[in-house]
Amino acid sequence: MVSNTRLLKMALVLIALVCFAVESKAKQITLVLAADMPNITDPESGRYAELKSLLDRYREQQPPVFFVFGGGSIGPSAMSSFDRGSHIIDILNTLEPDVMGVTKREFSYFEDELSLRAYEAAFPIVASNVLDKRFDDTPDGLFKSVIIEKQGVKLGVISLLNERIIEEYLLHNITVMNPREISEQVAEDLRTKGADTILLHYSFPFPFVPELIDSNIIDIAVMSDTRLREKYQTLSTNDQTLLLDKSGDILVATLEVTNRETRLNNVDRYSLKTLNAAPAVQLQVNSYQMRLDRLLDERIGIWKTNVFTTTSDVRSKENLFANFVTDSMRTYAQTDISLLNGGSIRGNTTYLNQQNITRRDITTELPFRSSLVSINLTGKQLLDGLENGLSQVEFLKGGFPHFSGMTVEFSADKPAGNRVLQVSIAGKPLNENAMYSLATTDYLASGGDGYLSFSQDTQLREITDFDVLISDLVIQQIRIQDGVSGEIEGRITNASEVQ
Repeated sequence: MVSNTRLLKMALVLIALVCFAVESKAKQITLVLAADMPNITDPESGRYAELKSLLDRYREQQPPVFFVFGGGSIGPSAMSSFDRGSHIIDILNTLEPDVMGVTKREFSYFEDELSLRAYEAAFPIVASNVLDKRFDDTPDGLFKSVIIEKQGVKLGVISLLNERIIEEYLLHNITVMNPREISEQVAEDLRTKGADTILLHYSFPFPFVPELIDSNIIDIAVMSDTRLREKYQTLSTNDQTLLLDKSGDILVATLEVTNRETRLNNVDRYSLKTLNAAPAVQLQVNSYQMRLDRLLDERIGIWKTNVFTTTSDVRSKENLFANFVTDSMRTYAQTDISLLNGGSIRGNTTYLNQQNITRRDITTELPFRSSLVSINLTGKQLLDGLENGLSQVEFLKGGFPHFSGMTVEFSADKPAGNRVLQVSIAGKPLNENAMYSLATTDYLASGGDGYLSFSQDTQLREITDFDVLISDLVIQQIRIQDGVSGEIEGRITNASEVQ
């Protein structure tokens, strides 16, 4: 006869086994991943109504669905130049993301505007390795990390930025902390708080991310950068990395989560343009579109030749539209030379000869609210600025220089910092000791996009602010000339491409 003590022990063992089996039982979750949707009028990436239809389809199913929005959307765009991205947050509130990560584009209108957008959002916005120096804390309204719980599954979320945003966007109040160290610290904290699985979102190709996965520090990684291929950057990945690398595409991933591991079972990729639009969201988008149309559909001139503003055109070589802009800047400011970074031109499109130019075209091409200034600087400062702008031409970075009043020959085959071969201003070789007057943007004059030499020797540079936006100046010049014309003049030449 079995004793009561033995029966009790057997019962306890059985309960422990049952609890272990229940605890170890795999839980299925679905991730819907989207990012880089700044322009609601874009036929590829601006399809929020179609995204809502996809979300509704999956939310009707049994497994918990986590909608993770990867950011890259508050700016820049024509509409955001008016409302600093409020309309994007309003539309997202309708789509109800569970969490949003940040990319550098969220800082298009600086950190305080991002904080305002965060308070408008009905969802948490995560920036894990960003510190506001004024408060020694995560920027107001943002979160260092979050845990989202659905149907008993706790998803922890981390979002990382690269320190380059500080110089690209002139974020004087922001510090970007070591991304790897922060990832490890925050992941440990999320585990302590009970996260079943940890997702890391990032938009810069950090090489350490696969190591974090292999070490079980995080479980799944989501990289969002639809221009990754354009910039020819390589990316270290593994089987637990998801890539949002094509404009207008959405990823839907099925994960199996246990108390020991997270396994990526399946990934489906959807093109938004192949989906039906959710009527209510389409009406919401249309209402913003109508407001934008009233503001921007005014004809201001015609394109008098074919004009290309694709990313590769404005970030690697002389460009006709950029020539027009820099000529307008130099003429208005009455300076020796002018300079604009290619990253200021964002239209990424083609205009045909005799096609009308509208205010929308220019606002789309020049969406940042950059104003015209002039400074005095030495030839050496100018040369250092040119070297900076050409240092990453092979990666199609936004610092690539366009200018008026000078010609530059460089070689992309030479080491960064030593690429400029010769510079001529008004037909004469650059004199490093001479002083030149330069028309540029307030952004570059403050050292933005790595043009630190432009912000040095403030006593000598005699900055003049003309209190006019670059976009307004260009619109004015188009009206005067009834359009945009011109030709490639050989202002900048890459000797490594010359046969």
